[in-house]
Amino acid sequence: MMLNTTRLSDGLPTLEEAAQYRVVLELPPDQRDAAARVLVARQRREQAPGRRTWEAEDSLLPPPDGLIAVLDNKGDLWRSVSGTDAWRQVPRPGPASNQGTSVPLPWPDFLQKHAPASEPPGEWAQQRTDVIDVLRATYAELNRLLADVADDSRAGIGAPCVAETDEDDDDLLDRAKRWAARLTGAADRLHAAVGAAELLHDEVITELARALSDVGLSQSRASRGPNGEVSVLLSPADADLLAGMMAVSATLLPMNLQHVGVRPHCWFSGPRSTTMHLTDDGGRLLTKLLRGHRS
Repeated sequence: MMLNTTRLSDGLPTLEEAAQYRVVLELPPDQRDAAARVLVARQRREQAPGRRTWEAEDSLLPPPDGLIAVLDNKGDLWRSVSGTDAWRQVPRPGPASNQGTSVPLPWPDFLQKHAPASEPPGEWAQQRTDVIDVLRATYAELNRLLADVADDSRAGIGAPCVAETDEDDDDLLDRAKRWAARLTGAADRLHAAVGAAELLHDEVITELARALSDVGLSQSRASRGPNGEVSVLLSPADADLLAGMMAVSATLLPMNLQHVGVRPHCWFSGPRSTTMHLTDDGGRLLTKLLRGHRS
């Protein structure tokens, strides 16, 4: 599933779509917005049961612990502002001149104005695939542009290269506009894919690295493995410390780690280091375990 080129909704239902449904349009005008919001929240929960969705009424509750990003009722991405209770909208792909200035909002105000809001996808693997697909599509688009120039040249209806100094002004400007439109579309798709990938790719690693440091595993390193997995490189001393922590939490970890895809063969021990590979959910679970030991 490719990301939309103008928003990061990754296919979630949006308020604009729900506002056009007959069941909403048949209501009195002053009831349509509220009905559309309820409908969007229900559809999102049905479509993505593993991802939390918050409605305006949830603004009375404390903000979710550890949440770093949400998709609002339009499918736009919002991120928490570090060290505050505020949330700021991530600009849509495309020229900055086409976008307004986003004012940071506290969680209750954000929900009142932009609910329902949903968690973004939780797995890096799909986002990595999206980036690869968009890069391939961009490469193909560039090849098509150059092929069009070559075809025009062979047919005698175009310039023999990308631009000639003596080319007719109207032809030159028309071709420049066509190229600009096609390249802008490719760039928008790249921005959308990269924006989603950075969100999901980096935060799991950042939080896990911070948790490792906080509990004294200072010789360890968390990074992305070659296949997009969470990779934890442990020194021998840190590996022993982590094994002890996991033994203390044995009642919690064995079942949960198996459920999120961590298996015994994902441990690789050597004389100088031990490497552990986890899914993103496994990385979050390990982060939670480490923070529990810190407290």
